[in-house]
Amino acid sequence: MKTLVLLSGLFLISTSLHAQMSEPPEESQLLPSWDLKVYPNPTSDLLMVTSSIEIKDITLIDLNGQVLKNHAMPNWCFSLHDLPQGWIFVYIESVDGRIEKKNVYKN
Repeated sequence: MKTLVLLSGLFLISTSLHAQMSEPPEESQLLPSWDLKVYPNPTSDLLMVTSSIEIKDITLIDLNGQVLKNHAMPNWCFSLHDLPQGWIFVYIESVDGRIEKKNVYKN
């Protein structure tokens, strides 16, 4: 099968076009859901992170992209009393490679 496509004045010719149907993945192949909580939000001092999946690393970043903190106290708790007021991005990485970003406002 030949396909002719006009793109910005150029002709592109493809000699084959393949599509493959597959069954949806089985439930055992899906990653488990991630119950992740970052609280309280807003906060003035302590920030807690809880997760249903083991956490590998957490990094706190400001609006300018500077790393504010990346070493948590025990139980993934952070003291924010020494940080200025404003938005903080919390990047959480799980041991299975997932990364989640949460936004927290520091009073």
